[in-house]
Amino acid sequence: MPTNKSTVKFLLILSFSCMLFQMGLSQTLSTNNIGDTILSKKLTIGSFCLCQTTVADLRNLDKDLKEIKVEEMDMCNDGFSQDARFVNQKGYYSDKYPGIIFQKDNETDYISKIRLTKEFVGNLPDGTPIDMNHLLAKDVIKLCPRFNTWGSRGCSDYWNLTNDTLSFFVRIDKNKKPQYPIDEAFYLEKPIEGIDLVVSCYGIFTRADHRYKKLFDDPVFFIDSVNVTRIELQKYQPSDIALVTVYKDTNAIKLVGPQGKDGAVYVETKAFARNKYWHLFSERSPEYLNAVPDPQSDSSVAYILNGKVLKENFEGDLSLLDDKSLTEISVIDAEKLKKDFNVLDKRVGVLIKANVAEKHKSKGTTLSN
Repeated sequence: MPTNKSTVKFLLILSFSCMLFQMGLSQTLSTNNIGDTILSKKLTIGSFCLCQTTVADLRNLDKDLKEIKVEEMDMCNDGFSQDARFVNQKGYYSDKYPGIIFQKDNETDYISKIRLTKEFVGNLPDGTPIDMNHLLAKDVIKLCPRFNTWGSRGCSDYWNLTNDTLSFFVRIDKNKKPQYPIDEAFYLEKPIEGIDLVVSCYGIFTRADHRYKKLFDDPVFFIDSVNVTRIELQKYQPSDIALVTVYKDTNAIKLVGPQGKDGAVYVETKAFARNKYWHLFSERSPEYLNAVPDPQSDSSVAYILNGKVLKENFEGDLSLLDDKSLTEISVIDAEKLKKDFNVLDKRVGVLIKANVAEKHKSKGTTLSN
């Protein structure tokens, strides 16, 4: 499933591969073989590689393979929203591989998600050994320093530490008030309840028969990378939305296949947009990371884009920036912010220079709230 324009482009041009499986599994694979790359190793747990292992492969390895119910830790617990990359809330489990639950792609027999549970003892895709029964959040950050940003879908019961394919989940303590901003010192001592490894097989094997959720002649809607219907969009208020990108005609069909004949609409919430630009800025500027240590900290920050102070509903403008369009970022203190820009109610200012015109050259119509 496409998540955003840059990710779609990346996945569709990707020449992808997986390592051959051990224990005779390679002999059961389809002829759709792909060679070995760095990215393929990011999608492999033990001898199982996403979008190369199938449910049929698993049944060949264990005739007693069980279907089980799966708690979706990254989704609302009402089960209303769905992640289009895999069959939600349904998995496969084998006693031969304790601690691993397999979930298949929505339209094919390929496995597109692996859940690691408390029983799992083994290696992460990068080879890091873990024992899930003794793994704490602080261990994750120690072992994987880049997983240092806490997030949550808002309606989920879990915090997550995540990158593009791997997510670690810590249960939210509902009795701890306030819930936001997160008390990192408190949650660092909490256990990891589950780990998800997930990818869109659609982006790897482009298929004409892929089906998205949509109603009648509606466009195909996505909100924060998750495929939803118009009815599900009604759960959000206009004040929650940062950015809407609309694709029409052939541009929509290129992104989502034949169902795009009625268009495709990508919606970003302000929380999602905030996480996007915070990651971009913090990676480019240690000074910014020091001033804004987490996405929730920027409520006291004034952003100045190409000399213009951004007022309310600025998240969409900043979300449009990427590593290519962002040319310079610096931080100024409250005194200079007041003197140069007459901003009195923020503790720091973030000066951003970006090639906005270049970034806006797209085949979709983008609207900020």
